[in-house]
Amino acid sequence: MYLFTGSSWLFTLLTLLADAASRTLGERLTILTGALVAVPVLLGACVREPLLLALLLASVSAPWSISWPVVLKVVFSRVESGEGGEYSAFTVFSGISYFAGSLSAGLFYALGGVGVVYTTTALLLVASFTLYYAYYTPSSTSSGESPAGGGLVGVLKYTLTAICVFVLGRELLFAYVPVKINRELEALLPSSGDLAYYVVYGLVYSGGALVSPLARVLAGRLVDKYGPRGVLAASISGYALLYWLFAETSGVVPLVLWQVPLFPLYDVAVNTHIARLLPRELRVQGFALLTAFTALGGSLVTLLLALRVVDTALVGLVVTAATLTSITLLLCEERVLERVRVN
Repeated sequence: MYLFTGSSWLFTLLTLLADAASRTLGERLTILTGALVAVPVLLGACVREPLLLALLLASVSAPWSISWPVVLKVVFSRVESGEGGEYSAFTVFSGISYFAGSLSAGLFYALGGVGVVYTTTALLLVASFTLYYAYYTPSSTSSGESPAGGGLVGVLKYTLTAICVFVLGRELLFAYVPVKINRELEALLPSSGDLAYYVVYGLVYSGGALVSPLARVLAGRLVDKYGPRGVLAASISGYALLYWLFAETSGVVPLVLWQVPLFPLYDVAVNTHIARLLPRELRVQGFALLTAFTALGGSLVTLLLALRVVDTALVGLVVTAATLTSITLLLCEERVLERVRVN
């Protein structure tokens, strides 16, 4: 699992090729290359050696990370204002789909084994990128020169660093959650059969996916009314609070806490924040950098876990420090931008 987690984030760093791919292949074809994620999934059904399987499945992140910034650019380029509402509408059913996947994976595995799970997954992945391809709408771009990658990093440095640090803390929570859920469910359902346990675990692990559509609509409205930075800071704080509440409770309580839909708030806020900071012609690069810095933060988790930083209280301190650092950076960015506007 260490290898799978770390390798997934490393493959995600290939998102830095997204802009070059969109310029070479064109945006629409770059989106369609995302369907290549199905290849390692299908091959995974034939592999049983754990380390090789971990690397193979982790490689799914590569084609996705190259195509996804282009998808995001298309979404945000369809409107002149109200970006939060546009993105929340585009992703409104993603939570329901996550819930369905969490629930059905265990059922498919119990009924047909790994092959059925992987084949179904591959078909769904191909279908999704085919729909993104059909959804594509060209947008006008500036004919001016885009700044080099280093220049764009300079523009986004506060946000990118804040997200990198935050993701380190968030992924520490995510690494802890499956173990905690498993432990509490085994205590609550000691005599359940495998099929029943898979179903219940999927329901719980889906984490508020059923209310995700409402959360995304609310997030879009909050972002458009109050700005994405405040909503982003609030969602980041929520993850730190959730960690401590999750760690210090037992029984049904942590299972209920896990249903709080924080991710929709974070997802809508962070992507809208990047879109508003950049003109259309720079958004593929901007979203690619966001994905890359997210991957960098996630990869640091593997290092901490490998160093055996697993004590609940110690991990909680790291999560809290990461949260405070992220919010401080976002506040600094706000003050810098205010000075620029004044001058």
